[in-house]
Amino acid sequence: MIGFLKGTVTPKDWMFVGAILGLTVLLCAAFFFLVYQPELKRHEDTVKELADAQAELANRKELAANIDALRADTAAIRELVSDFEERLPSEREIATLLTQFEDIAGDVGGLDVQMRAQMARREGAKLTIPYRIIVRGSFHDIAEFINRLEGFKRYLKVSELQVGPEKEGVSEAQFTLSTYTFVENDTEGAA
Repeated sequence: MIGFLKGTVTPKDWMFVGAILGLTVLLCAAFFFLVYQPELKRHEDTVKELADAQAELANRKELAANIDALRADTAAIRELVSDFEERLPSEREIATLLTQFEDIAGDVGGLDVQMRAQMARREGAKLTIPYRIIVRGSFHDIAEFINRLEGFKRYLKVSELQVGPEKEGVSEAQFTLSTYTFVENDTEGAA
């Protein structure tokens, strides 16, 4: 090496220059694989996160622009649900329904009404409570009775309606009158 400084290059000097170049290439490769590539990957991830955040921000801005309409829709839905729940009988009220049905029949007048509670059917969270009703009276009074039941303050459904012919001013109608209530699922009660 001292000969190199004097102007003569020896094979030892070439080995030294080769070792320096090899070390430089090795350091560059180590830098590329250990530093540059992980930072490049991190940069790509950051750019993707930024794009996702910008898309989410755009969605949030759109929601914020429509928030008044969404609040109005929510209020309308809550009102509908409240009205619906008010028309469903509570479990305590179910026991008094037969009396209320008889009161409706008494208001119409001239009707002979027989009511039998049938087996309630559960479908998920909905409990259907059917009553088998036999009504005798004039056709007009029977129709008015059924109309009043369907216009009752609670949800009632008339089904399987059969009206017989009117003989001597008296007709007989048979139908199923169902009301509904919601019950908690057993899994919710256990939780």
